[in-house]
Amino acid sequence: MENSTVAKRYALALYDLTVEQGATAAVREDLAAIRALIGNTPDFSGFIDNPTIAPEDAEQTLSTLFKEQAHALTLQFLLFLASKSRLNQLRAICDVYEQYICEDLDILKVRITAAHKLSDVQRNAIKQKLKAQYEKTIDAEVDIDASLIGGFKIQVGDHIRDYSIATKLEQFEQCVIGA
Repeated sequence: MENSTVAKRYALALYDLTVEQGATAAVREDLAAIRALIGNTPDFSGFIDNPTIAPEDAEQTLSTLFKEQAHALTLQFLLFLASKSRLNQLRAICDVYEQYICEDLDILKVRITAAHKLSDVQRNAIKQKLKAQYEKTIDAEVDIDASLIGGFKIQVGDHIRDYSIATKLEQFEQCVIGA
């Protein structure tokens, strides 16, 4: 999903504020939890996407939900978004905020999709190769997709490197058909 200009502006404003107040780590944790809540709870996702909820009602609900759990700055930001009827941007704001943090900490997020569970040695070897190539700390998320038959795919941003057996077989099949 492409992040909107509005989400980028709000995320940057929040990021600058958290850096200024020394709360980047706490707000990062809160936003990660909120992003998971959005992804795993259809009721909450529906709530933030519902344009018919009055800003005052949204503020009250958010205050009730997050007053005890979230950092004060996170809660203040959520209430601000509600007052501006921008809760529908929260998903994207969480993603962009995380991007700013990763850029600041020199972290590169990658997704590895493997045909089977990777051992720690395999995962670390891939991460070390990527670290040497990109000169960044690698934060790798690993998924399993048995349809790959063997091997793995690495996604860095929009770029995918495919080292799977399924793709090699497909390429071989195309060569045979084309011959």
